[in-house]
Amino acid sequence: MRRLIVLLFAVTLPGLARAQAPAPPQGEPETITSEAQRDKEDATARRFVQGYLESEPLLDGEFARWKQKVCPKVWGLKPVAAWMIEHRIKEIAAKVGAPVDMDDPCAKPNLLVVVTEQPQASLDSIAEKAPVLVAMQDIKRLKIKYPVQSWYISLVRDDNGRLMADVESPDGTPPQVHARLSRLYTGVTAEMGIATVIIDANAVNGLAIGTIADYSALVGLSQTVQRGVCQQVPTVANLLLKGCDPETQRASLTDVDLAMLTGLYHSPESPEQLQRQFIVKAMKDALAKGQDTSPP
Repeated sequence: MRRLIVLLFAVTLPGLARAQAPAPPQGEPETITSEAQRDKEDATARRFVQGYLESEPLLDGEFARWKQKVCPKVWGLKPVAAWMIEHRIKEIAAKVGAPVDMDDPCAKPNLLVVVTEQPQASLDSIAEKAPVLVAMQDIKRLKIKYPVQSWYISLVRDDNGRLMADVESPDGTPPQVHARLSRLYTGVTAEMGIATVIIDANAVNGLAIGTIADYSALVGLSQTVQRGVCQQVPTVANLLLKGCDPETQRASLTDVDLAMLTGLYHSPESPEQLQRQFIVKAMKDALAKGQDTSPP
């Protein structure tokens, strides 16, 4: 009798367990993230946005991005290598949400990459023949300091819808814009007009074409601070800088790089003064979810 009860007990329990098992969850599985991990992601996002991105001179706290279609053009390399870099920049731009001119070749180049063994001479020549490409800066002030440097012409659209270049007039006064008197809503937005990237060919000798393309995409799709300072996160921006932690020097775009670019291009138009916070939050969410931020 005791043996029969034990057998019945053994047969009944698995059936009971199966009957009481909860139904599998529907939709995406929930990701469990520790408080420490969330704090790390928050610090990473804030550190990179504050250390890498340069806000628009006229609009403190706002960052320019491409609204016209990105059209990259590379000089100084053989045609096949130049085309590969241009094509990869377009792929990355499309992935992060920037508008892209997919024609091949595209009609109106606005993201210009110059690879040269004489970067200072090339810079001087550009400044003399086409000063708009180096933000109308005085040629005497233009100096090559780093292996990769970039210059930007930004466009500002004011509250009346008027679009103008954000450059100083000959007497040094900034452009006059119509804006709202609000702490959060200004009615003024910034967009990128031209980006010029000069790369020292001597510094990138031996690097893969993909590495040069990723570096060019990062500095061409976002306006970066030109200080030669190492970022305290893994990024391709550190690759050619001296003194950076080797753990942060990467030969391709990292998930942090792509999360920042994606946050930049998906941040809402307003309130304008909260753009930084929107970018940081988007980066945190992307890093926490572990979503596909790998290069295309």
